[in-house]
Amino acid sequence: MSVSATVLDAEAIGRLLPHRPPLLLVERVTQLELGPQTAIQAELMLAPIHPVLVGHFPGNPVWPGCYTLEGLAQTCALAGLAASREGPAAENSAAPPTVFMAAVKVKLLRPVVPPGVLVYRARHTHRVGEIHRFWVQAVFGNATVAEGTLDVAVAGRAR
Repeated sequence: MSVSATVLDAEAIGRLLPHRPPLLLVERVTQLELGPQTAIQAELMLAPIHPVLVGHFPGNPVWPGCYTLEGLAQTCALAGLAASREGPAAENSAAPPTVFMAAVKVKLLRPVVPPGVLVYRARHTHRVGEIHRFWVQAVFGNATVAEGTLDVAVAGRAR
């Protein structure tokens, strides 16, 4: 397992996302490339004692697929929010806008059985109004566990 540098740590993520544990599903951002096709890579360390796994399933922990989707959505939100905080306009902006999942076309390919690091990857492909589409992928170990597209809607942005 390689060790990646942290681009955004838990404190920075907490300033950008409204989520809190146990529903904050991104612990650190390891890559962030801003631009027309913003790309991001984020991680979550999964231990068998994670609160979600206490009940899913006792004695045989399996990470719920819907939580993988939520982690991917939070990663997309971080990409968009980090990009929106760049430049002179960011200095005058209030709290970051809220980002919601609008559409999900992601295939869950394999179960995620902890322990290990769940890696989320997202690349912005285009936008229509306040809807942004991302190509997304989740990797656990050396295997892709989810892949597809995710649309997010941005609400509450000052105009």
